[in-house]
Amino acid sequence: LDVDLEDVHNVLTQEIHELIDILSNQEDDFLNKLFGIMERRVLEQLLHLASHRERIMGLLDYLRVADPAICRRFLQMVCMNYDMPMRLESRLMSVAGPVTCNHTLVDEYTPSQESCVKRPRMDHVESYKASVSTFLQQRWEKVRQGVVKEVRLEEAWVSLRNRNPFRPRDRAERGPSPSELQERGEDGAVEDKVTVESLLHSAAQITLLLGQAGSGKTLLMYCLGQRWAQGAFPSSQLLFLLEFRQLNLVVQPLSLKELLFRCFLSPEGGEEEGVAVLDFILHNPEKICLIFDGYDEFHTKITHLETQSSSFDPLSPVPMAELIAGLCSGRILPGCTLLITCRPRDVTDLETLVDCIRIGWLLGFNKSSVKEYADQYFQDRGEDLKKKAVGHLLSNHQLLTMSYLPALCHICCVCLEHMFSGGMSQTQALPTTLTQVYLQILFAFLSQCPGSDPPVLETFWAEVTQLSQLAMRGLEASRIVFLSEEVPSNLLDFATKAGLLSLVDLTHENGSKGQGYVFMHLTMQEFLGALHIMTSKDITEALLRKKFNLKSRWTTKSDPKNVFTDSLHLYLCGFAAPACSSYLIQLVRGVGAAGWVNKRQALVLKILRSLAMSTTLTGPKLVELCRCVQETQDAQLAREVVGSRPCFELRNIRLNPVDLDAVAFVVSSAGIGCGLDFGACSMELECLDILPSCQHIDYLIFRSRKYDDKFADKLSCILPRLPTMKRFEFICGNLTDVGAAKLAKALRRCPQIKHATVCCFILCYVCSLSGSHMKADTLKALTDSLHKLKISKHILLNGSSKSVEELMVLTNFLSVCPDVVQVNISLQDPVDVSIHFTGSIENHKTSKKLFLVGCGLRSSHLDLLCKNLEHCSSLTFLDISKNALGNKGLKNLLDLLPHLGTIQEINVSENAVNMEGVVFLASKLASHRNMSEVNIRYIYFYPSIYDPAMYPSSYLCIQLYFHFLNGICEINQLSDNILILVDCEVQGHHLVSLLTVLHRCALLQELDLSHNSLGRVGVEWLCSVLPSLTMLSLPIIGDLFCSLNKKVTMATGSTGEGATVVLLASLEGLSGMEEIELEGMRMTDKGVGELIKHLPSWKGLRKISLSENHISDQAGERLLQALSSCTALEELNLSRNNLSLASAAKMELVLPTLTHLQVLDLSENRFGPVGSVSISKALSFMKHLTKIHLTSIGTSELTGLAGSLVNWICAEDVSFAWNGCGDDVAVKLSEVLPQCQKLRRLDLESNRISMKGAEALARSLQSCSSVEVIRLWRNAISNSDAQRLRQGEKRLNFSST
Repeated sequence: LDVDLEDVHNVLTQEIHELIDILSNQEDDFLNKLFGIMERRVLEQLLHLASHRERIMGLLDYLRVADPAICRRFLQMVCMNYDMPMRLESRLMSVAGPVTCNHTLVDEYTPSQESCVKRPRMDHVESYKASVSTFLQQRWEKVRQGVVKEVRLEEAWVSLRNRNPFRPRDRAERGPSPSELQERGEDGAVEDKVTVESLLHSAAQITLLLGQAGSGKTLLMYCLGQRWAQGAFPSSQLLFLLEFRQLNLVVQPLSLKELLFRCFLSPEGGEEEGVAVLDFILHNPEKICLIFDGYDEFHTKITHLETQSSSFDPLSPVPMAELIAGLCSGRILPGCTLLITCRPRDVTDLETLVDCIRIGWLLGFNKSSVKEYADQYFQDRGEDLKKKAVGHLLSNHQLLTMSYLPALCHICCVCLEHMFSGGMSQTQALPTTLTQVYLQILFAFLSQCPGSDPPVLETFWAEVTQLSQLAMRGLEASRIVFLSEEVPSNLLDFATKAGLLSLVDLTHENGSKGQGYVFMHLTMQEFLGALHIMTSKDITEALLRKKFNLKSRWTTKSDPKNVFTDSLHLYLCGFAAPACSSYLIQLVRGVGAAGWVNKRQALVLKILRSLAMSTTLTGPKLVELCRCVQETQDAQLAREVVGSRPCFELRNIRLNPVDLDAVAFVVSSAGIGCGLDFGACSMELECLDILPSCQHIDYLIFRSRKYDDKFADKLSCILPRLPTMKRFEFICGNLTDVGAAKLAKALRRCPQIKHATVCCFILCYVCSLSGSHMKADTLKALTDSLHKLKISKHILLNGSSKSVEELMVLTNFLSVCPDVVQVNISLQDPVDVSIHFTGSIENHKTSKKLFLVGCGLRSSHLDLLCKNLEHCSSLTFLDISKNALGNKGLKNLLDLLPHLGTIQEINVSENAVNMEGVVFLASKLASHRNMSEVNIRYIYFYPSIYDPAMYPSSYLCIQLYFHFLNGICEINQLSDNILILVDCEVQGHHLVSLLTVLHRCALLQELDLSHNSLGRVGVEWLCSVLPSLTMLSLPIIGDLFCSLNKKVTMATGSTGEGATVVLLASLEGLSGMEEIELEGMRMTDKGVGELIKHLPSWKGLRKISLSENHISDQAGERLLQALSSCTALEELNLSRNNLSLASAAKMELVLPTLTHLQVLDLSENRFGPVGSVSISKALSFMKHLTKIHLTSIGTSELTGLAGSLVNWICAEDVSFAWNGCGDDVAVKLSEVLPQCQKLRRLDLESNRISMKGAEALARSLQSCSSVEVIRLWRNAISNSDAQRLRQGEKRLNFSST
């Protein structure tokens, strides 16, 4: 083949970008061979490039100008070793020339034997791909028959969220932070609105598409298949579309190969093509897309199988559910694109199989879509009929709401066509419930049959009765598809002609083709099944009660797998309405038919009445109850529902217009005021159009960051149409100024509202703009309008602004409004921006407070602050801590004091003030007689500024202290005299200058020197002067609290063990010690030895805590022996040390002698199995223990300890957390728990307890009235199992708190 230079280089240049993408994903071994084609000098330069992709780009740039033979050789190697689109491969090979297995190229460039067989394999794959494309095109043409409106994937919308569960990696991670939760949304994920078409644009994704029955899932999946066949999704080389209703026909286990080739499409090229295609699938899973449609129709629940092995054989048969579970979990074909559709309530089965999954909710029509569909449906049915039918559809509230669901939109159009084309009388009313609509649909189909004389139910009584029996048999057996031999021939002929049954193609288990029949829609099968229940005398009252239950929006693992029974209870309720009585009587027939029907309808209403009185219904079941009540059209039943609950609380569920319409019916029909509280509920804007039909809403609450400006804009049009509403809250809305302004404008037109939590331009009780992003002019408008408001508690503005300049405007509230008593502006976590009124502060006096904490406040902001406060005559407290004032800002603040004559307390902590600023503060305060307290923290020393000769430490202490002493004693007559120097970098040698001051402080009662650097010198000095401070009751040194003769506490370790030993030595002679706390002091055996010297003299010691030290096993043994003399000991904490077997053995002897011991914490020591036995023996004799913590003690063998719990008759709080215990410990605990009459809390966090152990604990709780909680977080229990257990026993806690 003669290939010229220009062709080779031109083709390479044109295809260079696609080649870069292909080569960038390949392994390095063969790429190195490709690089070997290059000259060594160029190669060395290329290898210095950092990026793998850059090196490939450099290689291709080299080949674009290289010798054509080298270029052709490169293209041959690439084509023979890499999979690529057939178009690209054909073009490259056309210019590269032929390749044979015995060509004379250099050995390192010679393709392997495997490469030589690649061409036949790819030909087989391309052949099969063409067959699949044709097959999917044909199936699409069959499915789309009868579809009124063109299916446009780019206009079919999905609300999509990515579920990435938060999994803490270690003990320190207890869960996501508040900011992480805010970013992820209320349910852990943020929703995006995308098109159905976009679901397949990203490869290697697992997507679960949810949709109500009739939302168009199946139609859209076949449309996706058709678009793929047209080349719309190039990242997927092969696409398989399977229906669960077809997979139900497979009973025996089957392999992956059989699933794809038997249940979908067999290769036309026989076994050779099948092997090649399967090999391609297994080696390129990222190029494979699988769509499974209708999981809600599948017989079997798909669950995670713990026993699945890691290996997978594509030729080995496994149960169908296990095969699909393997695909979902990534065990089979990892990296493939997987799309599964189902109804919402089955989502929990699938989302637990995989950590990262996209969950989409298929959105329905809006009003314009309904009109477009109806216009097309009636396009060829006459202009008069079209105008009349479409007008009624859009103007009738009930029909329009139903039509937001595509299938129901079609059904409503059929219903209207039947009623209007048949000459509907003036007195005939349009249907008002779903059941009545389906009755009209049934009449419409029956009227198409020959001999359809009205009333059609009487005319076709036998056929309708048989058809409803068939539908019920299918529901009971979870059957959707019926074989021809399963349906009587006369009924089959009648139902297919009427359009109630449809013919479908089937693929049987052996791969053979056949035909079956399904009802025109799954909802019609449910409707006819309900008709059978309401008219058949074979259905007893007990059986009816059994079949009637409110459906939740989700299921758990323990729930049986029920197929498509989401609406059966709705139709039963609809048939209980008086409007349906005559139709039921026609089907029951005979003497006493009317009485029998009335009795059956009364039974349904009785069941509903018992549910209406229940106060434990979850939000989803409450919505279902409202839908049931709406179907009955019973106003009295609606009153009972509303009367049992003052508020409808709906949390974190998706609501559609049909749901809101049902709630509106119940609220309006009841005639009783109630509230609607929507917390993190997803809803489309069309839902808000329904709210005005709720005629008795007392209050309306929206809590979610999902609601944005568009939502607020729509809501602003609705609020003025709610005349009875007195309270409105819009919390954490993702608002901007635009949305807030529209809500504010709307609320001005609602004078009846007395409590608003979004806008403050009206009369209100509490006002909140939390989460709204406001600018300074908006906040200024708020302050200017304040005098018009009658707010009695507070205004909340959390998250309204992050600018200190904008928030400073709010300080003006203290001056302009006499009723404002406190303004909080804190931008630290948790954020608090609020304005408090007299009604929010108990025992309020005339004083006012201002908090400006962590706002980045600087010196330049103080002029504006002074201006805003100059007319505030009652300000007594000012907190401007954790800002950036520095020395200059502190001076400016002190200059303002004369203008704030009533100020009594200022907090300027953590403001980067150094010693110069502190000294200036001390001198200024001497002239301010009202000051009662000043806290100084975090003083920073800068050698260039601080001159010890100019500002000696003694001067600082004397100035500060004497002002405090005089001010407190002479002016305020306070009993507690305090000197606080916290975190001021005070060192040990500074304290010498304090001696003179302290000796003159006869009334000093508290000295706080915590968070400094006293060291051993400082502690020794303090120990020498403590006896002279007779009035001092609580000195605090480096987190050292020492109440003489009674209590010693050291808790930070800042002074080190040396200082600890000195302190302990200074305690000699103090015989009245009651508490000793030396936590986190890094104390070793030396410190323990000093402590042991004193223990025999401390007969009254009640508490000793030595946690977080370095006490060895030997030192622990000696310590325990010494403690045997402390017979009054009530609390012992030796957690987080290095204790082991010797200490445990000593505990067995000593602990039983401490008869007053109530609290024992031995957590985080390595006692091991033998040590745990010793501890168990000791605890068996301790009758007064109330709190026992044995967290992480180095063994999982705690059955003995669990059994000894029966002897702890006073135990209230017990922890066996972080020990890796199994079900044996849980079962043992379940046996003894009923005998623990005082136990309130049992902590079993981070063990290995499975469902077996958890269920045993749950059963035992039935006999344990005192137990408040058993913590089981981080055990071998799935989320779905945990949810099921929680439903049965609320005291089982599976969360981190």
